[in-house]
Amino acid sequence: MKPQVKSGLEYAVITLLVAGLCMWQLLAATQDDEPPAAKVVLMGMGLLVAGAMHCVFMMQLVRRTGRSFWPWFVGIVIFMPIGSAVLLALLLGDTDSADT
Repeated sequence: MKPQVKSGLEYAVITLLVAGLCMWQLLAATQDDEPPAAKVVLMGMGLLVAGAMHCVFMMQLVRRTGRSFWPWFVGIVIFMPIGSAVLLALLLGDTDSADT
């Protein structure tokens, strides 16, 4: 795997994990009778930023691998978890076939 693709893949997965952590904390905070407003706002902003950064890193991967931009843009931004999972699976599948 190219170093540029590998680092982009790592950053995309890290931002996805951060988004998942923010979502988990946001849902846990809203289960209280009176959730702390600061925590809810902070986790909401963290979820928004991590989701946006994940989309940016995924689109950089699309550009670096030479795939067509607009279909993947729609697949990743509109259908975020499914489009990201499909692209990650394709990228990991390409590296396995290139190594053998």
